[in-house]
Amino acid sequence: MKHLITLLFLCFSVQLLAQLPDDEYFFGFKAGGTYSKIDEIKTTLIRPVHPEATYNTSIVPRYGATAGMFFYYKFRGGSFLAIQPEILYSMEGGDFKYDDVNGLEYQIQFRYEYLNITPQFKIYPLAEYGEGISGFHIGIAPQIGVAVASTNLFYTSNTEVIGQDLQIQQNLREVLKGKNNVSLGLSVGIEIGRLFFEGRWNIGLTDVVETQANGYYFIENKNRSQSYLFTVAYAIPFDQ
Repeated sequence: MKHLITLLFLCFSVQLLAQLPDDEYFFGFKAGGTYSKIDEIKTTLIRPVHPEATYNTSIVPRYGATAGMFFYYKFRGGSFLAIQPEILYSMEGGDFKYDDVNGLEYQIQFRYEYLNITPQFKIYPLAEYGEGISGFHIGIAPQIGVAVASTNLFYTSNTEVIGQDLQIQQNLREVLKGKNNVSLGLSVGIEIGRLFFEGRWNIGLTDVVETQANGYYFIENKNRSQSYLFTVAYAIPFDQ
């Protein structure tokens, strides 16, 4: 079902671009950094029978990178609307840290990677107030993130048993698998000539961790993701 939605997004974007005149649209490339985390990992991993006073947990966001390409079209006649379909590779996820009164410490790093397909819609509220600020925009972007590294998980602990961490890591990769991610992006940015600067907040709408049957007593839970993207893009006219 998610792959069907992805295909529909692509068809929608291609259809929009096919309707535009040659001298009115652009393509380009963008790159930047990401800052992301996954919610409710504690609920997935730790049974409620364990007294919370006996352990501590924390979620540590992950820093990553994003890069890809986009198409851009601003409607004619000084319009305040534009469309910008994108395909971006993105490094997302987050870390989960645990320690308890028995001295056990471990960290699970969720290093998932996605191919994000995003038809972004931009609004230019200051388009009529002069060149200097006309490029300021806000945007909304439904997004499908196709998981391309669903087993990219790493486990480390303070154990002194040789090879134990690697064995647990391999087991966890079979149990906690990354899923396709559906999210909604809200953005703000400025366009200066052909350079586009943007910050975007992606709000996860679906579970991004699929919990397989396991002997760890992990449960299936709705682990939504949140990510922040800060990017710089360069637009190129198609007639060049």
